Amino acid sequence: MPDTYRSCRTCHTATTLRRLEPATGDEKALSVTVQGLNVLVCSNGHKQFLDAEFPLRLLNRLEEDEAKLPAGEEKGVLVFKHFFCRDCGRELEPKPDHRHSFDIKPALPDQPDLRIDLTAAVYHCTGCGKEQLHSLAELRKLTPTALVRAFQAAGVQSG
Repeated sequence: MPDTYRSCRTCHTATTLRRLEPATGDEKALSVTVQGLNVLVCSNGHKQFLDAEFPLRLLNRLEEDEAKLPAGEEKGVLVFKHFFCRDCGRELEPKPDHRHSFDIKPALPDQPDLRIDLTAAVYHCTGCGKEQLHSLAELRKLTPTALVRAFQAAGVQSG
């Protein structure tokens, strides 16, 4: 890998590849922690993604990875929503049992050490006792904003 990369989009100085410290972003009941993210950093401390398409590529990959998480099924609309166990069909408890972190390693070739921790409430099934998220739809609504907030907390600029 080269020692320097494209110029900083803010100050136009040379950039180098660096791994960021973990950063967390929250959106409602979801916390997203980004760990092992490689970014470009200039001598003035500006941080940017390796390429402008990275956030979208990551979100697309996370959508695939989130589909593997234990999650119930959502039925109903607005305040009349109910959540049911994907395994046995019984209704999930209305209040969360506890919060759980799900460790995801997105398969992105330019980010070999990237890990995303999704921390969310899990609910107990009244039938089989399995713990699971309310629904993937609910999780996917929160993920983009929480991820953006994690990037902002790390000081990463787009581009």
